[in-house]
Amino acid sequence: MIRPGVRRYFRLPIRRRDLLEQELEDEIGAHLEMRVEQLVRRGVPPGEARREALRRFGSVDDARRELFQAVRERETRMHMREWLDDLRQDLVFAARGMLTNRGFTAAVVLTLALGIGASSAMFTVVDAVLLRPFGFAEPERLAVLAEVTPEGEPHNPVSSANFFDWREQGRSFQGLAAWTDRQLILTGGGEAEEIPTRLTTGNYFATLGARPFLGRAYTEADEPDYAVVLSHRLWQRRFGGDPAVVGRTVTLNDEPYTVLGVMSPDFPSIGEKPEMWVPTQLDPEWRGRYLQVVGRLRPGATLEGARREMETVGRRLAAEYPAFNKDWGVSVLSLEDAVAGDVQPALLVLLGAVGFLLLIACANVANLLLGRAASRRREVAVRRALGATRGRLVRQLLTESLVLAALAGALGLLVAAVGTRLLVLRLPAGLALPRMDEVGVDLRIVAITAGVSLLTGVLFGLAPALFGSSVGPAETLRDASR
Repeated sequence: MIRPGVRRYFRLPIRRRDLLEQELEDEIGAHLEMRVEQLVRRGVPPGEARREALRRFGSVDDARRELFQAVRERETRMHMREWLDDLRQDLVFAARGMLTNRGFTAAVVLTLALGIGASSAMFTVVDAVLLRPFGFAEPERLAVLAEVTPEGEPHNPVSSANFFDWREQGRSFQGLAAWTDRQLILTGGGEAEEIPTRLTTGNYFATLGARPFLGRAYTEADEPDYAVVLSHRLWQRRFGGDPAVVGRTVTLNDEPYTVLGVMSPDFPSIGEKPEMWVPTQLDPEWRGRYLQVVGRLRPGATLEGARREMETVGRRLAAEYPAFNKDWGVSVLSLEDAVAGDVQPALLVLLGAVGFLLLIACANVANLLLGRAASRRREVAVRRALGATRGRLVRQLLTESLVLAALAGALGLLVAAVGTRLLVLRLPAGLALPRMDEVGVDLRIVAITAGVSLLTGVLFGLAPALFGSSVGPAETLRDASR
């Protein structure tokens, strides 16, 4: 009998494996006996003949291992061919059944496509707004700071005077950067046009931890200079993707600016998405509130600790400048909460709603398939009587469900793409979702839609498959005769 160490080379059903093992042992033994008989006929003593036969044969364990591996590979190929042949038959049978029952097929596919498409479209929006990480270095250390009005309204713009006081007194932050958005007129490289531009402090890119695609980003040393960094989209559209644009002079509002670099195409933005960034110097005495502020926490600092510290700083400034800061406070929010905190509950509720819509669609399709399975009980009974096992029938019926789900998933992906586009274009004027420029169907959404289609195919197809294959031939035929 084969030793346990050799069995790992052989993975077959136990009864079949034991038979093959015995056949291989018999084959090896017969070969050795034949060699022994040949040597004995030549005059070699029997004991020495057996030793010589074993020496010439080589390692018996190695021979067993090679034979077992060859048989294993042969059996695997046979099982794979059988499985592929069964799958081909199931697919052909499923396609023939769908063509025969076109109305049923259309009802199932359209019902599922609407459910899958709606859930995929909503997930696309939720993924872009809430789930997709920001492309900044260590985004969990970024916080958005704002002023709180005497009425308690957060997210209010910041005055440049308060910004400089915050930067000087806030010990929890490694750096604070400020910006404001403007429209600047770009000339050169084409017709003059207004370009959304972000005027920032020189440490803006360093605070965010952003690296440019081409050239370099400006620093605080560049604040007095007329420098500009282009977005990847503007670089492609206006300058044809020319790498020589770095160092070139462009004209903004009739002033010459030097292009320092080009940002990467996936560089995210907080708030409005600009196409140019320009360093600017702020007046530390100006009390007008017009700035947005972002900060990077020091290593080891916590958001809650920074919030408490800035509340203390806010009270100190209110006491120091009562004419301007009385009853005003400071809010510190994580980047995620600042960008999507207001819309997060609504989006999650909508995602849950379309999830229930998909479940309802699956339930309706399951009812349709249960009705169809009831009408096919006689067909299934005949197939069982001809020798089909219940497992084989379940696999056949599940294959039909998965083919329907695949068709619905492909159509649902089209519904998701169109629905996402319409959702972005037709948002109500009063509803502004953040990061909507990043919403779109990509390979991740395609993979998720495929997974949802597979899951729904199993979900709505398993119960009808088990039901349709559960009744024996005799019982079904008795029911039919009655």
